[in-house]
Amino acid sequence: MRTALAQIISFFFNPVMLLVFVPLFLVYKTSGDVISALAWTGYTMIFLIAMTFFVIYGVHKKFFTDLDVSRRTQRPLLFLAGIFMSLVYLWGLFFLNGPRILIVVTIGFITGVLLLAIVNTRLKVSFHVATVSAVFFSLAMVYQRYYYITLLLIPVVAWARLKVKRHTLPEAIVGACFGVLFSLAIYILIGHGLFL
Repeated sequence: MRTALAQIISFFFNPVMLLVFVPLFLVYKTSGDVISALAWTGYTMIFLIAMTFFVIYGVHKKFFTDLDVSRRTQRPLLFLAGIFMSLVYLWGLFFLNGPRILIVVTIGFITGVLLLAIVNTRLKVSFHVATVSAVFFSLAMVYQRYYYITLLLIPVVAWARLKVKRHTLPEAIVGACFGVLFSLAIYILIGHGLFL
């Protein structure tokens, strides 16, 4: 029963599932325009779906063992594909005169993936936990009040990743720390007007 619950949590807090909502929150917060926020969310979904199909194709062709890309040795290809897809996404934002906040966050995301790729040479960091930590810590900083409750999901997702045996405790802890520290750094840079 607990393993099934952990699998459900892992599925719903998958980085791709979470990243769908990031443009919605960010664009709406900075513009107050729901239609624009939905449009940029749709744009983002195209790239997230493409990345999902790339991983599914990788599993089918057996260059990825599973949908989580659990083997550390297989992750450099995933990081490379993620960076490439993010650069195309970023080019599209420039070409379509996209919201500045999405440009900044995308540059931050690319930097984060590069840093995770470096850390991955020594430790298979939990990308699930890192993404959950970054997204919910950012939400708590930006929206405050009851959004702080979402931070309780970080240990829940970490527990789920441990329960399904995809990560060890150090991998989950490093993922959580990475996500929090990275989103804090981007928040501080944006707050000081270094990007916007």
